[in-house]
Amino acid sequence: MKAIVFHSLGKISVDEVQTPPVLEDSIIVRVKAAAICATDLRIYKGERSAKENVIMGHEFSGEVVNVGSNVKDFEVGDKVAVYPILADGKCDFCLKGFRNRCVNRKTLGIDINGGFSEFFQPLPEMIKLGHIMKLPENVSFEEAALLEPISTVINSLERLNVGLGDNILVVGAGPMGLIHVMLAKYKGASNIIVSDYVDERLKVARELGANYTINPGQEDFTLKVKELSKVFGGINKAILTVGVAGVVEQLLDIVQPQGMISLFAGGGKTFSSNIDLNKIHYKELVLTASQNATPDQFKKGIQLLSSGRFNVGKLITHKFPLEDALDAFNLRSELKALKVLLLP
Repeated sequence: MKAIVFHSLGKISVDEVQTPPVLEDSIIVRVKAAAICATDLRIYKGERSAKENVIMGHEFSGEVVNVGSNVKDFEVGDKVAVYPILADGKCDFCLKGFRNRCVNRKTLGIDINGGFSEFFQPLPEMIKLGHIMKLPENVSFEEAALLEPISTVINSLERLNVGLGDNILVVGAGPMGLIHVMLAKYKGASNIIVSDYVDERLKVARELGANYTINPGQEDFTLKVKELSKVFGGINKAILTVGVAGVVEQLLDIVQPQGMISLFAGGGKTFSSNIDLNKIHYKELVLTASQNATPDQFKKGIQLLSSGRFNVGKLITHKFPLEDALDAFNLRSELKALKVLLLP
């Protein structure tokens, strides 16, 4: 079968690899749609490593085409999505429901084989943990390929307790920023301001529910946010969806007293900041962060898509066959696309 394989830092390729054999304690999934994310891009660019010869990809969905003799919960033809973390299920974090924080966690596409391939075979432990999740018939494979990013945004907004009446600033209008806009609106946020340097993305942000947009390349970011938010009493929650540490200091000035700032995006070795802690103290600000999602939040994502009230189709701008994956990576890295799908 064809698969995108990581070989060494900065070197990936589309290879012919062995199709996984049938195991009595596992299943085989025919991958129907897989999405390229920012982590995949960093691996592609040589900014992040992975296990040698691992099959990449952790955002994908597919159809069960073979079921091992000891597996009772799946049938051929089931539509599934994959929660992309292998957890031990035993550590303190796992026992509290936070498998995304498992001390022995392994991530698909980085530590163990992922879904940038024609077929995917989960480790039996993933089936036992319930990390292979069935999809309702009304959720398409392409929508389901975005369940991992959707679930991480659910985690982000739950940690911020976003709800009715909140006035929110989203920094970055890439796919993750735009999902934040959609979900914050869905959860009842009153006003949403989005900033980005790409006008085309700001246009999409407005179409998806943003009340105001700012291009910091054309106007002063801090002054414009304060000017716009003055009408409704200011920003009480801000979310950084891009790995630009310098923005944090500006957010400390922008957010209202007793507000919250979340670092949704991480960065490389240069993601550090000498922030003024007095601003946090005297304004009683909460500085928090989120990473990945729990299995329960992944299930909430499935329910959200199934409800029909959350249309992610607008985020899918390009589709490529698996053999053209390198072209897809190049396009995705040029900011000319939002979510790019591979269709094996």
